[in-house]
Amino acid sequence: MNYSEILKKLEYKDSTIISRDKYFNSAVMAVICKIDGEEYFVLQKRAKNIRQGGEISFPGGQYEESDISFLETAIRETEEELGISREKIKVLGKIGTLIIATGVIVESYAGIIEIDSIEEFKINKDEVERLLFVPLKFFMENKPRIERITIKFHPYYEENGVVKEFPAKELGLPERYFKPWEGKPRQVYFYSYDGEAIWGITAEIIIEVTNMLREIEVEKSMGIL
Repeated sequence: MNYSEILKKLEYKDSTIISRDKYFNSAVMAVICKIDGEEYFVLQKRAKNIRQGGEISFPGGQYEESDISFLETAIRETEEELGISREKIKVLGKIGTLIIATGVIVESYAGIIEIDSIEEFKINKDEVERLLFVPLKFFMENKPRIERITIKFHPYYEENGVVKEFPAKELGLPERYFKPWEGKPRQVYFYSYDGEAIWGITAEIIIEVTNMLREIEVEKSMGIL
């Protein structure tokens, strides 16, 4: 793969999101490494006792005030979770921003980890159960399974153990908001590899990257690149 071609498709700038402060702000790094001449996505199975435990993800986590940017968040989390020095992380650029209906914003970046052996990874066992190396070509050659889900909104919330109602009637809202209401169904993508489900945010980022790589292949075939 010619990484300079990927660079042309990616940007370093952060997007402007209205009311960003009310979301859970996070950043991830879609990392690739080369093993015996083949390129792999480096994924991790999250430790069972943490948020979204047992799921497959890229390294990443919550933005902290000490981070100078979301890119710094992604690099810091990659260092902490994979136990790899940032000097070995070559950032390609920004993939995009995901806004999840559950109140999460994910800034996603792409990067190359330059290592001689996978033994260089020293995972943080408090956050990572194990690593999963999936060939890039697996995602290029296999389409995801597509399912649909609906998110339901409830007119109440819990704070410090106390359930508080959303005062829809007092606010003069239409009667449909007096009881739970549903949002628009949305697609959810799934891949299965090595007995593990790769889905949700991780699958959406993978799809974005593989679509970009297909665009590069088309442009090369047309003599654009």
